[in-house]
Amino acid sequence: MLLEAWDAQVKVSAQAVILPDGCRDLLFTAPAGGRPRWEITNLDDTAYSINMQAGSYFKGFRLHAGAEINTTALLATLQGLPPDHDGILDRLMDFTKQEPLVKDTLEALAEQAKEGGSTAKAAVRLGLGQRRMQRLMAHHTGRSAMRWLGLARVRLAARAIGGGQPLADIAYDFGFADQPHMTRAFRRWFATSPGAMRKNTKLAATLSAAGYA
Repeated sequence: MLLEAWDAQVKVSAQAVILPDGCRDLLFTAPAGGRPRWEITNLDDTAYSINMQAGSYFKGFRLHAGAEINTTALLATLQGLPPDHDGILDRLMDFTKQEPLVKDTLEALAEQAKEGGSTAKAAVRLGLGQRRMQRLMAHHTGRSAMRWLGLARVRLAARAIGGGQPLADIAYDFGFADQPHMTRAFRRWFATSPGAMRKNTKLAATLSAAGYA
């Protein structure tokens, strides 16, 4: 269930851009001069900015895409605990789950994104009807299969941008109708254009963190 554990100590105050990664994190935040707290991040559908204050500390436990979390129960068991407590991972596993078919569907959609494919092809590969797949994803993730395919596609395309390949070729490789279609997807998910992301190497580097696709 756990995809990655990470931490960050903020040395210099700055604004950070958070890009959608398809995952939710159990997050411990110790703001400079503030009260530490546990929280669970949302499943983001677009980029947003946060102010990182010098002296703040963050510890995150990133869950696989599609994980279902008993938020209330999990947070209740963590109140007052430090992020290095031996029982954190056990508690995380006790209050999270993922249906095997949801996991398989997400993997199939990510593979179609790599191949420039569609939700229909993912359904065929899984042996599911499209309607059943849509109901499955909506019920267990709160998002449609098309949404997951779109996120995988735009994240894969964004990572390919750093290689210097022409943008039109990248759009074609990942199943966009054309370069303007890819640009619209970038603006929707990342609030920037492919060209701007290619120049902003710091932002592009955040895509190397563990996430969906």
